[in-house]
Amino acid sequence: MTISTQDGALAGMQSPRPFAKAVTPTLVAGVPLSTWYLGGYPGAGVADTTTSGGVARTSSSSMVAGQIPHVDPVSGNSYLGRLQASAGQAGTLLLCDRLWDCGYSVTAAGAIPSTLTTAQTINSVTWPARDNAQSTNGDGVLIGVEVSTIMGVGTPTLTLGYTNQAGTASRTATNLDSVAASSVVGTFHRFGLQAGDTGVRSVQTYTKSATRTSGQEILVAYRVLAALELTAAHVPNAIDALTAGFPRLPNGVVPFLLFIPSTTTAINISGTFVETQG
Repeated sequence: MTISTQDGALAGMQSPRPFAKAVTPTLVAGVPLSTWYLGGYPGAGVADTTTSGGVARTSSSSMVAGQIPHVDPVSGNSYLGRLQASAGQAGTLLLCDRLWDCGYSVTAAGAIPSTLTTAQTINSVTWPARDNAQSTNGDGVLIGVEVSTIMGVGTPTLTLGYTNQAGTASRTATNLDSVAASSVVGTFHRFGLQAGDTGVRSVQTYTKSATRTSGQEILVAYRVLAALELTAAHVPNAIDALTAGFPRLPNGVVPFLLFIPSTTTAINISGTFVETQG
């Protein structure tokens, strides 16, 4: 049954899942950082660099290394019950669902090169059915480029060729977040969408306007589940089932965190994630 009352939400609360990550590199103000590759708890994750079209991520059969733990309910649905966190500086913490990642280019026959400036063929596999409508169409699904090995000095424009949520192909997007020289591991460059689009159904190509000299990057399909405002250093904040809008956590969800810092200071991030099921 779907939870429809506050009593139902309270009755279905699961054990808290703590998280803690140490962000040691210098950050770039306003540019998101993915905690996927950082040690702590949960432990560091990995991304696929060997499979044509990338890998769809799901926790239904077993949890994915790097994700905040989640177990599908025996019956009913899962929802966000509470998200609490603090960090060493002010910023915004995004709770996201990782649907897909890809570090492999068919064109280059291997890992996505950081040096080539020609369009790299991706042709992503079908997303898991975890968009806003619990389908594979991609409404609400966004794309980012995640740095998995520190980059060189290049600062190119990043361009994505994609199909939108309505199935319209040949759409084009560029990076929203500035590309800094020597981007650190976890740096996450989000792509904007073409006017009128509300999500990405699939990715066809990825292009850089200039070489990044060295390093490795991963394309990630994700959906934002909730956002937590952290207004000052070491001052915790929390959202709950009501203040977060009671977002549903679909079966197979792979929760992970993006942090958007307000300054360049290296920090620790810690908190708890609680689901309610019913």
